This record gives sequence, C-alpha cells and structure tokens, in this order.
Amino acid sequence: MKWMTWSLLAANLLVASFFIGREYLPQTGSNETAPMNVDRLSLRSQAGLSSSDAPPKGVVVPKAFCIEWRGLNQGEFTQVREQFKTLANERVMSFTEVPVNTRNWVIFPPLPSAESAAAKLSELMAVGILDAFVVKDAPWRNAISLGLYANNESAQRRVSEVEDKGVLGTRVEVQPKQGTEYYFMVRSEDPDALKSLGDIKQAYPNSRQSRVACPR
Repeated sequence: MKWMTWSLLAANLLVASFFIGREYLPQTGSNETAPMNVDRLSLRSQAGLSSSDAPPKGVVVPKAFCIEWRGLNQGEFTQVREQFKTLANERVMSFTEVPVNTRNWVIFPPLPSAESAAAKLSELMAVGILDAFVVKDAPWRNAISLGLYANNESAQRRVSEVEDKGVLGTRVEVQPKQGTEYYFMVRSEDPDALKSLGDIKQAYPNSRQSRVACPR
C-alpha cells in the first residue's frame, strides 16, 4: 500500500508543478501582441511627420537686390546693353529698359480684325464718344485709342467717363513718350553681379548707379 500512496503523491506534485510553472511561461496571445504593434506603428508615423515637417536647417535663401543705372547717353546706353547681355550669361541677373518720361494711354484692347474694330468704333461714337480712333500699327493694331494723358489720375477719369456711357473693358497702358531717355533696372540675387556692375560703371563716370527697392 505504501507504494500506491507514494505514487499518488508524486502524481499530485507533478500536476501542481505544471499549473504553477504555467504562470511564468511567456504569453504569445494575439490580444497582447496587437497593441505592441500598434504602438510601434504610431511611433514610426509620428517620427516620419516630425522629420518631414521640420524646415531644413542651415539653408540661406538669397535676397534679391535691384540697381537703377541712370545718366547714360544714347551711345553709352547701347554699349551697356551689350555688356549686360554678356554678363547675363555669366551671372544670375535680369535687366529691363525703363523710360524716364511716360504717358498713360486709355485704350479698348485690340479686336480680332479691322472690320470688328471699325464696328466697335461706330458703337462708341453712337454713345457720344467722339475723340477715339482705330490703331493701325502693331503691337496694338485694331485697338481703339481713347486718349493719351500725362498722369494716371487723368487717365482714370477718362476710364470712368467712358464707363458712365456703358463702355466696359477699357484699360490704361503706360507708354514711353516719344524721344524720351531710358535707364536700366537690374535685378539679381548674386553678390558677384553687384561687383560686376561696379566694374562696368568705371568706364562711364558721368552715370550713376543707385540701389533701390525691387519692383513687385
């Protein structure tokens, strides 16, 4: 009988050891691994957003500068224009030729043909706009000229007068006066271009360069 008693005791000890040891075994159920994976994905997503949204460090955006060059006579102006064309191939820069004296031209924009321009002129005359004519020369061929004015205020008054008679669509174009002088407006973001302008100017001592706010 003793051997049977010892056998039952040993069996009970084995069963108890199994259940006690089970509590300390690693758990691999899906209920616990899923939250871990979600946390990991969330952290990666946040890290990706923060790195992509952050502006690059150490990047310096160059600031544009503009130079007016006035006082060149006609011959000098032509020479400097050619020098600018060469310089523009070597430096990041642009230049425009700006008239010193301008006038404000009130026009109805160019129409598709001479016939349509003539018909439009007849409509204007019918509502009492008599001092107008069809432009014959490019680039404004077939536009309707409504007058030249010394300043923008006078031109805008003309626009209002025409609109009061039911004519819409006119606009004001700034045009150079006949025989006016010109000056250069140079724009660049390259400091070397500024130095090059100073070097070129030495050959034209009667002219002047001035740094100005860049036109918008």
